[in-house]
Amino acid sequence: MDTLEQEICNCAERSGFSGVIRISGGDKLVFKGAWGFRNRAEQLPVGAATRFAIASGTKLFTALAIGRLVQQGRLALDSAVGDLHPDFRGWIDPAATIEQLLTHSSGCYDYLDEETIEDYENFRVDIPWCYLETPLDYLPLFVGQAMKAAAGSGYCYSNGGYVALGILIEMLSGRLYRDFVRDEVLLPAGMHDSGFFAFDELPSDTALGYLNDGLRTNIYKVPLRGGGDGGMYTTAPDLERFWKALLAGKILESPLLDAWLRPRLQIANQYWSACGLTRRTDNDSYSIVGGDHGVGFDSRYLPRSGITLSIFSNQSDGEEEMRELILELLG
Repeated sequence: MDTLEQEICNCAERSGFSGVIRISGGDKLVFKGAWGFRNRAEQLPVGAATRFAIASGTKLFTALAIGRLVQQGRLALDSAVGDLHPDFRGWIDPAATIEQLLTHSSGCYDYLDEETIEDYENFRVDIPWCYLETPLDYLPLFVGQAMKAAAGSGYCYSNGGYVALGILIEMLSGRLYRDFVRDEVLLPAGMHDSGFFAFDELPSDTALGYLNDGLRTNIYKVPLRGGGDGGMYTTAPDLERFWKALLAGKILESPLLDAWLRPRLQIANQYWSACGLTRRTDNDSYSIVGGDHGVGFDSRYLPRSGITLSIFSNQSDGEEEMRELILELLG
């Protein structure tokens, strides 16, 4: 057993990691492993191709769906939101652009403002989670609310902005958000095991999300079905295919792909926002992360080494210790 494998296995045992790890370089599988249970009550083990929720990792797929609309000529990065949807008045500056929504600089109202929530464990919205199944279902949470900041005033992470993008996808395409993302992003990338599954209709080999070390799951803590800002399910093999397809121009063509991946606004230190993902300017890496009740997720592509790394966990913040270890081992 080489050092990388040994260190990962030691960390998994020490931390009680529950989830999947997959590391590849080009066409070579460097490491894969699965630990824990996808269903604790039934003692069903996690497998290498188990589906996991990815929380905010979904935002890149929303961004790419917007990119497909741009590629089809239905809108542009500089399209003003006020010209696209009349119900966006008040809670977002009508001059805010699609680019600003994509890069978290629109200043729009955020129904799930992570900077102001004091008790995330017990956070609720005015619509029961079980009634939130598609982005348009969220619109009553926004109407009548005030903007958080002026458009273009700087980076401010916004779940609300990505809900707005999901609503625009439904409005402009005339299709459900989840169907448009499936047909325009997931299938071109070969992600046949991925999608937006409802809690009361989960497919086989899907991990339940756990809140602690017991049997309590997250079904009363997050929306019934994922939308523009989070909640998609995918697998480690699907994500490996995704990064290859994305960078090969199978979802967005150049030069639009180059525009989507370009670092735009600095977040902290060497981190910059792009359209739906985060970039590091010191090593050119691309990353998407997600954390929620019963979800811990990280996936990234390291161009200098050609390595793709994905970590899934069905525990809250369950990926954090493993991510730090692996990135240190990979250098």
